[in-house]
Amino acid sequence: MTANRPAATVDDPSKPSHILRNRNFILLWMAYGISALGDHLSELGLLKMQNAMDEAVQNTTRLQAIMSFAFMLPFFVLGPIAGWISDRLPRKWIMFTVDLIRAAIMTEMFWLLTRMQRIMDPAATADTPLNMWMAIAPLILVGIFAAVFSPARLSLLPTLVRENQIIRANALTAGLGMIATIASAKISGWLVDYVAAGNAEMSLVFRVDAMTFVASAICIFLIRPPKQHVSSESHNGIAAIRKGVRYVLDHRRVIELIVVAAVFWMAASIIKSIIPAVVKDIFHGSYSDIATYLGLIGVGMVVGSLILTALGDALKSDIAACWCLKLSGLSGLLFTIAIWRGWPEWVVYVALTSIGLFGSAIQVSVNALIQRIVPNHMRGRAFGVHDLVTMAALLLTTGLLGIPAWPNIDQHVPLIMLVVSLILIATGVVTTRIRLHRGPFGPVLSFWKNLNDFACRLLPRAKRDGICTIPRHGGAIVVANHNSTLDPFVLTSTSPNRIPGFMIAVEFTKIPVFKWLIEAIECIPVTRSGQDTSSVKAALRHLQQGKLLGLFPQGGVRKPNEPVNVRDGVGMLALRSGVPVVPAYISGITYSDSTIAPFFKRQKAVVRYGEPVDLSEFAGREKDRDAYKQASEKIMNAIMALKP
Repeated sequence: MTANRPAATVDDPSKPSHILRNRNFILLWMAYGISALGDHLSELGLLKMQNAMDEAVQNTTRLQAIMSFAFMLPFFVLGPIAGWISDRLPRKWIMFTVDLIRAAIMTEMFWLLTRMQRIMDPAATADTPLNMWMAIAPLILVGIFAAVFSPARLSLLPTLVRENQIIRANALTAGLGMIATIASAKISGWLVDYVAAGNAEMSLVFRVDAMTFVASAICIFLIRPPKQHVSSESHNGIAAIRKGVRYVLDHRRVIELIVVAAVFWMAASIIKSIIPAVVKDIFHGSYSDIATYLGLIGVGMVVGSLILTALGDALKSDIAACWCLKLSGLSGLLFTIAIWRGWPEWVVYVALTSIGLFGSAIQVSVNALIQRIVPNHMRGRAFGVHDLVTMAALLLTTGLLGIPAWPNIDQHVPLIMLVVSLILIATGVVTTRIRLHRGPFGPVLSFWKNLNDFACRLLPRAKRDGICTIPRHGGAIVVANHNSTLDPFVLTSTSPNRIPGFMIAVEFTKIPVFKWLIEAIECIPVTRSGQDTSSVKAALRHLQQGKLLGLFPQGGVRKPNEPVNVRDGVGMLALRSGVPVVPAYISGITYSDSTIAPFFKRQKAVVRYGEPVDLSEFAGREKDRDAYKQASEKIMNAIMALKP
């Protein structure tokens, strides 16, 4: 996977600069959280109606898996159609209508289930367990409308926020969704225990569920989204759906993201399916304990969402997805060993929380990248195909667990979890290799460039003002002012297509790890004597080989008000090599003569690049020392002219 230039959303200054002041986003955020609460509120009630936690029941994993299968089946069946509806009709009103329909269904669901049970079994009493296939009816109905809700929400979100807020918006949404899931599990657990104690009828669970959808509809009604442009091609249903599928098939990066999402949903569905059996057979818990275990995954996802919210765009979405696949797999291995070997329960807690944390990063990263890559008029159908493929993976795994009547399947839970963990790790390794080998710098330098970009966006918060004018190919020199030891790293992070090799003090080459990095990006060691002719020859060879050289004409780090004393070396290299010289000005970094301290200080670094310096007036003076001095001064003036 590789990152893509944002194409779907414009950084609209009319939208609030702080996401939590964005009224439309807050309403959508709340609507999704409330809706997520409603999606799962009745699940434990349905398990209770099947007596799934009785000791005599040996297929709890199957019951949970078939319920997940039923809820997600409409996402698979209706995915592309729901995506087309999202591109064809106003997304706000799609979501509003869907919520009202779900509220009506859940209001009458308990009556409908008990009525059907009496028709099929006239001898049934209030204590007769609900037939498994009858229990899936409400889940299929709710799933149908959730499948229509999903692409509309995911397509609407990036139109409500600025482009640089997409990751935070998805992270906040995922976090609230997980909080809602935790609350849903705990509330439904309490309600089921309350009903089991004889204090109320099971209809209470379904009526509370209905109220959540009403609340979600109210939030959606209050949203004021920008006008949705509907292209003429989206009017023809079948042709428009086919066009959406072709769009995805023609875009390799979108396909890769959907495959990653499919692996994530496969793993998530299996983990959710086996938790009731783990609670019952290993820890001998109750319905409320199932909610606690599911809640631990939710807590991890909330923590992951908060971390991503804090990081914002510092961590590229594709990198987060690659690494979190592997880390979630390792967390799954810890969970497997813990239940296999009978380790303390707190180890299981840690493993489940970690699975949720890294799972959140995968989900947020995939959604954010698809929202950025896919244009608005095609986004609903892209997410429809996403739902089709991811739900196919989920249905395959839950179907394998739930549809065949596996004898004593609960005894094989550790083995099932082991396979899931290894698949996650393998997918993470493959996606990382694809991404690193596809990068323009090769695997080693791509890894370092990604790490450098992350570090520079985290605390220095480095960004570029305008375009980068460094030529994509051929020898060139990039020159900048010098305020701190952060400058080379910030300059590199804002150069998307090339990594400069800097002329660097020779003492830095003796630091073990730093020495490897210096050699990897082909920096040129320089002595501080000013008489190092070997470094000059090395720099000229570097430029003649078509490489990029980074220089700071001031020499060392200089105080902001210190008189500029430009060294002649930059002019000499520019005239003798004849390569373009690109000026850049670095602002927002506080002066520091410390080597280490700037890396741990909050900054707001901004790099502005200028057009190559015109040195044509010095043609034919490649060995003239006066020309070196004059050229150096002109280059320094070009740098200072970029100062904000």
